[in-house]
Amino acid sequence: MTSPAASSATDFNWNAVWAFLMSAVGVLSPFGIWLGYRSRARIDRDGTLGREFATAAIVVGYLWVAFLVLGALAYLWILL
Repeated sequence: MTSPAASSATDFNWNAVWAFLMSAVGVLSPFGIWLGYRSRARIDRDGTLGREFATAAIVVGYLWVAFLVLGALAYLWILL
């Protein structure tokens, strides 16, 4: 494990990009949220790049979850 001062500016956390891609797909958004939080914690600890992707993955993931929950509620309301 490297300290933030020891890591170079070229180190990038690719898990943050995977988190963003998973969050962009509606069904995989809970996994993207989870991976986004893990990536952001690791970025804060190691000092690597990619915090913007991790934060975007969390935001987009929560938007998808809200959309899916509201869509399910609307569908159930129509059935009643």
